Amino acid sequence: MRPLELAAAPLAAVPQLTVWLRRALPALALLACLALPGGALGATYNLLRARPLHAYLLTSAPDSLRDLRAHARSIGVVYPTYFDCAVPSGRVVGAEVPEVTAFARSRRIVVMPRFNCQDGATVHRILTSPALRAATLARLASIARSPAFQGLNLDFENDGAADRGAMTDFVAALASRLHAMHKKLSVVAAGVSVDDPRRSTGFYDPRALAALADTVFVMAWGAHWQGSAPGPIAPLGTALAIARYLASLPNASRFVLGAPMYGIDWAAGGGATRPAKAYQYSDIVALAHSVHAHVRRDPASAELTFDYTDAAGVAHQVWSMDAQSVASLLRIGRQHGLGTGLWRLGLEDQRLWSSSQVTSG
Repeated sequence: MRPLELAAAPLAAVPQLTVWLRRALPALALLACLALPGGALGATYNLLRARPLHAYLLTSAPDSLRDLRAHARSIGVVYPTYFDCAVPSGRVVGAEVPEVTAFARSRRIVVMPRFNCQDGATVHRILTSPALRAATLARLASIARSPAFQGLNLDFENDGAADRGAMTDFVAALASRLHAMHKKLSVVAAGVSVDDPRRSTGFYDPRALAALADTVFVMAWGAHWQGSAPGPIAPLGTALAIARYLASLPNASRFVLGAPMYGIDWAAGGGATRPAKAYQYSDIVALAHSVHAHVRRDPASAELTFDYTDAAGVAHQVWSMDAQSVASLLRIGRQHGLGTGLWRLGLEDQRLWSSSQVTSG
């Protein structure tokens, strides 16, 4: 569910693009449908000022740190991906990037390093193997002990509903250790409008997680992904249903509704030979420009979409988030009393941060 985990990928699908395209990106404002409707930017400005954002940062992507530097005044909590699980051992690997921590702290941004583990089998072993579980809890507590960090962000994904109880127990144990040190715990969870323990999303128990953790970052996206058929990434109707459900739960104020800021390019036929590719917004705009696409906005999702045929004659369908679609998700979260957050800082639609909408945090 988390594309673009690595450094921002070049547009391999259109190798003829050159560096000047990215540099010229602000001037591309290429299609009328990309423009935000009147008042939308100002509304987002007020929304961001009212409650600074939670934001993920990839230390493997230079654009992520640049974004943090450029928009620090709008960010209240940053989750830098300092630590991962080794596959298949489950060992905690990685290290702090002092430059990131020092900058965030200089701007009074709360720093909660992310421990990222998205291999389902490895997550299962961490949760259920007594020795590995104990070692992981001890290592995470040791990391959180650093005076530079206010706590930790736990991002376990792709395990099954059978480990629901084990996940909750792990969060309870980790929260207990962190709270004893006066540190905070943030936990990632899939976005659902109904909690069904029988589904794969049943791995997360939102009610229990919100009772244990200080914040629960809910991924309000994934309706369509790199392994699915083409379609909107974060439909507004789905996000609204998720927000309403979260707002109905105890400890609702602990939930953070997360918005994605990328796009996906699906090739007809899909499969292993033509897997869908996720791109940052700037690359999506460059792609649309290079193939002379007719970009349109889908009214139901507020996302941008277009079709094109590549040099090999293969048809493609692209869906992408932009400033308007991201702002729409943030607005839904705020209207329901939830925190709001972003995946991830980088080459997103920079109009979200324009001086006309974000001047303080």
